[in-house]
Amino acid sequence: MTESRGRAGTVGDTTTAERVLEELAKGCPTPPENQIRTAYQSVGVHDRAGWPWPGTIVGWWTSPDGVTTCQVRLSGASAPRWAVYDPDRIILLVQSGT
Repeated sequence: MTESRGRAGTVGDTTTAERVLEELAKGCPTPPENQIRTAYQSVGVHDRAGWPWPGTIVGWWTSPDGVTTCQVRLSGASAPRWAVYDPDRIILLVQSGT
């Protein structure tokens, strides 16, 4: 099976989606279960090349030292991962309203 060579974010390019999440999650701790705030927030996650990936934040946690982390699920990836929230790479999308 060959990996898709199309534009980043192409459905079915699971290997690349997993790499984007892995890069974001590097060094991020898994928070205590009882401190996670459940969420469902649409996001666009930009990889290092600047391509947007559609995704969803499904949880938030702020560490005792004030670092905000989010559990990100990307389209094309098998499971969500915890990542330090970086508003330059993880863009919150408006769900409704004007």
